[in-house]
Amino acid sequence: MKRITLLILSAVLFFSAKAEDATTVYVLCTDGTAQSYEIESIAHITFDADASHLFLNTTDGIKVTYPVSFVDCIQFEEPDKVELQSYVTDFDVAIDPSDDTSYSFIKEKVTTVETATNDYGDFIENFIDDEEAKGTVTVTYSGTTASFTYNPTSLKNTVVVVASGTSSDVVAYAMKKVRFILTGSTTDGSFKLYAAKKSRITLNNVSITNADGGALIFPKTTVSGTEFGGKTLYIELPAGTVNTLADGTTYAEPPAGESMKGVVFSEGQFIFSGTGTLNVNANYGHGIASDDYVRVRGGSHNPVINITTSNKDGISVNDYFLMNGGTVTVQSADDGVDVGKGYVEINAGKLIVQSVDEGITTSFEGTETGIVPDIRMNGGLVKVTTSGDKGMAIKSIGKYTQTGGIVQATVSGKGSKAIESDGDMSFAGGKAVAFAQGTPIYDATEEDMKSSACVRSKGALTISGATLQLKATGNGAKGINNGGVISMTSGDVTVVAEGGDHTESGERSRARGINGDSDIQIKGGFVRARAVDNAVHTEGSLTLDGGALHAFSAEKTSVSAVSVNHTAGWMVEKIKITP
Repeated sequence: MKRITLLILSAVLFFSAKAEDATTVYVLCTDGTAQSYEIESIAHITFDADASHLFLNTTDGIKVTYPVSFVDCIQFEEPDKVELQSYVTDFDVAIDPSDDTSYSFIKEKVTTVETATNDYGDFIENFIDDEEAKGTVTVTYSGTTASFTYNPTSLKNTVVVVASGTSSDVVAYAMKKVRFILTGSTTDGSFKLYAAKKSRITLNNVSITNADGGALIFPKTTVSGTEFGGKTLYIELPAGTVNTLADGTTYAEPPAGESMKGVVFSEGQFIFSGTGTLNVNANYGHGIASDDYVRVRGGSHNPVINITTSNKDGISVNDYFLMNGGTVTVQSADDGVDVGKGYVEINAGKLIVQSVDEGITTSFEGTETGIVPDIRMNGGLVKVTTSGDKGMAIKSIGKYTQTGGIVQATVSGKGSKAIESDGDMSFAGGKAVAFAQGTPIYDATEEDMKSSACVRSKGALTISGATLQLKATGNGAKGINNGGVISMTSGDVTVVAEGGDHTESGERSRARGINGDSDIQIKGGFVRARAVDNAVHTEGSLTLDGGALHAFSAEKTSVSAVSVNHTAGWMVEKIKITP
């Protein structure tokens, strides 16, 4: 009965429209949506051989496909209480300036009971800056000298502070929890702390440059059976303060058994707090380095950290990098943020990276068990710009998951990727905007072409509720280039691939909007893709079981798949080939 009704409607469409003086026709669907078409733009309406699909063809070479079971009715009166949809063919991708302030975030959770832990296994002590400190030592730098003030003076019995006679290199040994306040200025000094307990370092408008090493160093050592170092360091930036730390162009050899990896380095943990500013200028080593983890506090703590490196990573850590607030800006000659044996998690704040290699990466490649080298984007704003061949704005050796916040990633080198994961990739919320401007690079060893891409997962790619806006402009570049199954249940995806083909060493790379090595499954949401080559291409099957797929190709078939299974939702394709 439905087929007969639709046939009758299609046959009398134009006559009825003229009789009713209508200009628009509406297709109402069973999912509560409706699409509108100008009657003058409709060339004809047809059905496939078994009458399971309806084809609405327009005068400008567009074919709209509906499963008959998905169509509720066709009418000329504008419907009420439905989501009215339409299609456009000239969509594009651009940065939205409002993203700088409209991102979602997750508020930092502070443990309030000493025996309780949060999701990261932290005790309350990791959120107490100096409540249990046994006193304060103020270190004042002045040129090539440094002076110390103890409060109380009895603190001298448990804290030893010495300074070099020819420079303001300060070395401190602390047996108890102590707060150090650093102030003043030196162009030839440093602060090194051997701490047996957790300590707080308050930077009070201090400026330290060390010509032959790092500015703040917290190493490990053992003295008379007492172990120093490897403890948590609270780096506080008080409101209104501007602090500057820098290293030299070479490093002197550190004492035996010690390391010195950057301007700010610890063999323990760093927790940055406060609302002041820290400027880190790295001329030789990393900007901030830890053999454990680095955390940036949120809530009432929103520190501003600016890092510039000339040689190595902006932030290099072993266990994890956790950002719960603040603003961190990194301009790096190497990686922006590199975690060697753990994960990156962003919950709030702003992380802005400009790098030559990877922008944000988990780089573990060992065989140890228990390592989770994932990247988790839960909230906040992340902006990454990366240049260099095979560079990646965001690279996860493990999984990449995004549940909130906004990511803006741009790459411009050959074979570069804006967001890549070796494991599965999931966009369950938030927004990701990515630009890939590089051409492919030929891998002679594998005899394969490595294309640039906005999004690339070697595992499964899942989209459920997120917004993706992707644009690839290099020849042979792709918006999405996925190794595993692509599955979408909700969300909004826009993909543009404007480049042409790229041929090298007998291999050809085609510029495509969405390119999959396996199946593509769309069960909800809105997907729009346009490209010079196929807008959507898969080596497997394409399933459309809900939502919308709009695909437009300038020169090729808009959708290319081994098979297409269209059971729900509406598909829009360009069928007129540009000469």
